[in-house]
Amino acid sequence: MINRRYGSLDGLTDSERRPLRPIGSSAREVAARTGKLLTTLRAIPGVRVRAGVRIAAGHQPIGFAITTAAQVVLVESVAWPRGTYSTTPDGRVLCDDIYIGQSVRPLVGAVRRLRRTLPHHHRVGAVVVVHPYGPGPVALPETAPAGLTWLQPADAVDHIGRFLRFTPVAG
Repeated sequence: MINRRYGSLDGLTDSERRPLRPIGSSAREVAARTGKLLTTLRAIPGVRVRAGVRIAAGHQPIGFAITTAAQVVLVESVAWPRGTYSTTPDGRVLCDDIYIGQSVRPLVGAVRRLRRTLPHHHRVGAVVVVHPYGPGPVALPETAPAGLTWLQPADAVDHIGRFLRFTPVAG
C-alpha cells in the first residue's frame, strides 16, 4: 500500500497558546494516539492524511487534515479528565460549567477560512477527538459550533470515514 501520510507532529507543542490542550499527556502524544486510529482511513481511495497542518501563518498547527478531492476534515486531539464538557456560543470550553481556559474558536475559524478559500464543491468540517484521562466518564458537548463535531476515540474513524465517503450531488 502506498503511504499517504504526509507531514509531522513535531510542530505540536504544549504551549499555553494552544487553543485546545490535553491534560496529563503532551499534545504530540495525544495526537499520535489519534494518528494511529486514522491509519485505517488511508485505505479509502484518494484519502490523504496530513499531520501538523498550519492553516494560517501565526496560528498553532492543527493535528491532522484528512483530505480527498472534495472533502477536508481537520482533526484535533485532547485528553481530558472526567466531567461534563460544553461550549459557549463564543467557543470557550467548559467542564462542569467552569471555563477551562481552552477554546474551539480557532478551529472553527480554520473551517470557515477553508470554506471561503476552497472551491464551493468542497465540504469542510472539523472534529475534536477526546481521549479520556484517568477514571470516570467524559461527557462531550452535545452541541458545537457549525462544522465541528466532538468524538470519543472509538467513534472517530467511523464518523470521519462517512464524511470522506460522502459524494455531493452535482447541481
